[in-house]
Amino acid sequence: MGALFVALTLVGYLGAAILFVAQLYDLKQAKWALLLGWVGFVSQSLWLIQRGIALAQFPAATLYDWVAFFVWVAVGLFLAFGRRLGMRPVGAFLFPVVFVVWLMSQGVSGNAAPGRHPMGVLLVLHVVVAALGDVSFLLASVFGIMYIEKERELKNKRVRLFYYQLPALGDMDAWSGRFVAAGWGLFTATLVTGALWGHATGSAYWMWNAKQIWSFMTWAIYGALFVARYVGKWHGHRLATWSMIAFLVVLVNVFGVNLLFPGPHHAIL
Repeated sequence: MGALFVALTLVGYLGAAILFVAQLYDLKQAKWALLLGWVGFVSQSLWLIQRGIALAQFPAATLYDWVAFFVWVAVGLFLAFGRRLGMRPVGAFLFPVVFVVWLMSQGVSGNAAPGRHPMGVLLVLHVVVAALGDVSFLLASVFGIMYIEKERELKNKRVRLFYYQLPALGDMDAWSGRFVAAGWGLFTATLVTGALWGHATGSAYWMWNAKQIWSFMTWAIYGALFVARYVGKWHGHRLATWSMIAFLVVLVNVFGVNLLFPGPHHAIL
């Protein structure tokens, strides 16, 4: 049954990615794109429930599970608030990324055993704020991509139909800045809860392993971006570009560091 849920999730997210792009040119595709997005989300929700039951704990006990949880949070937030906030076009840029990340996660072993410590409240909080922080960084980069695309259309003076479907440049700039701020705050909470959890399990607050060092680098980069936005008054093209570049650091942190330097964050913490 788990394989069926995984397959339905892949089909749902791939179909949503294709149709959300199509609806930028033909609004009739919007309802089908949304339907497939829900198919993927519900299938993944059932998979997470099944996974949690099998592990007898919160379903983020391994890197494989955490990436799935991250994707689920991103899609869930979009489905819950995207239409209400008039951000339907975000799906055309979010779902392709979500599909690729979910597909990449299938290359990570789903059979890794959970860590030696049970997932108490503090660890669950750490996992949840980490996912919310990374989702905020993802959305900041998505709005950055949208901003660059609309700006390019305007500069080339060859405006296509999807230009009119995207939010105003000022709105996308504002949302990107908000998600950078939210993500940095949440990632700060991630580092704090991770340090507290490490101490609670008998380890040091900080152990200088590859994951912690790279996480600190991610926090510092987004902290610099936050300061540049609200103190240095970075706006528009510059903020959009750096939001996109910074998210590459997040992807390296999630996949590259965890896979190249196996440790407590690979099977969990």
